[in-house]
Amino acid sequence: MVYICFLFSVSWLQAEPFQLKSPELTSVKLIANEQVFNGFGCSGGNISPSLSWTGLPKDTKSIALTVYDPDAPTGSGWWHWVVFNLPSTITSIPANAGNLEKN
Repeated sequence: MVYICFLFSVSWLQAEPFQLKSPELTSVKLIANEQVFNGFGCSGGNISPSLSWTGLPKDTKSIALTVYDPDAPTGSGWWHWVVFNLPSTITSIPANAGNLEKN
């Protein structure tokens, strides 16, 4: 699941509905092995998907993105990653954006 939080001042009204897109995430149930965590018995690529969005409320100041897995076998789910304080002028992040060795 990808959650996006908005920090804005006044209006909920917007001309365009919010849309979140990712070419890597095409199913609500399955993800490609490329996006699967590499650790704790999993052997995926551990690559975050590219994400793009449109339709932020007009007065949005910053954006926070979280990826939470409620089905992880931990008893409480698993937060895969959190990105916060993205300027509202940013409309996408590339795949593997969280990899400090490659970016």
